[in-house]
Amino acid sequence: MKSLRIIVLLVIAEVVFSSHVPFLKPNQFTILHNRFQVESSFTEDPFQADFAMKSPFYYLIDGAGNQTTISPSAETSAAVYLEPAITGSGTFRINAAQRKGPKYRGVETIEGKQYFSKDTLIVKGKKITLQYFSGADTYVCKGLPNYMAKPLNKGVEIIPLSSPNTMKVNQPYKFQVYQDGEKVAHARVVVAYDDDHYIQKKVADLYDIENVRKNNIHADQDGVFTFTPEKPGLVLLFVTIHKQISDTDWESYNNSLTLEVRMS
Repeated sequence: MKSLRIIVLLVIAEVVFSSHVPFLKPNQFTILHNRFQVESSFTEDPFQADFAMKSPFYYLIDGAGNQTTISPSAETSAAVYLEPAITGSGTFRINAAQRKGPKYRGVETIEGKQYFSKDTLIVKGKKITLQYFSGADTYVCKGLPNYMAKPLNKGVEIIPLSSPNTMKVNQPYKFQVYQDGEKVAHARVVVAYDDDHYIQKKVADLYDIENVRKNNIHADQDGVFTFTPEKPGLVLLFVTIHKQISDTDWESYNNSLTLEVRMS
């Protein structure tokens, strides 16, 4: 059966994973000293590490596209820690390669909504499964940026179309969503600032199946979207792409991009 890639209303809930999303968090976005590290974890509220995201591979990618594998320097139950050696100057992408997660058992209702794990106890419908995949990216800079948009063409990617290390409040920036090198039309992007859970009541988790988060963004036919930061600090852009494998089997591909926004 030919796979059909579509965006669907989906509830993902489980005792451990709940509504956790993957992220990478550097301690410096503009590298000023050699005490540089990156945190790899899952979270419900960016950027609080809840449990470690153990990617099969971590990569450091320079402005020319050269890739170096990063070996974790430490690991706890909450996070994996990376200490990439940054030599030279320019823009560097840090990538947590696509990770295969758990397979969820679920129910698809007559309305077409899909529920998983504990939520299956409150709905009735056709039995289905969902295989979960995750990955994450971030960008850092040492010296002057030399950014060029270069997708890896593997998994889901949110690619900045201009330098990701020069973002400022109230200035628009364009991005493009890919999956395995193909543009993802009308992808929905969830925006989460690092202090959202302190200053406002949570109306939906980061998977937001009802699409009620006020700052969600939808890409155009070419997978391009514009993000205009509202405030300084860290921000997470998160996208979920669902692919139907058979009448009862789905795959869920999830990726986040961590960015730093400055006042000026």
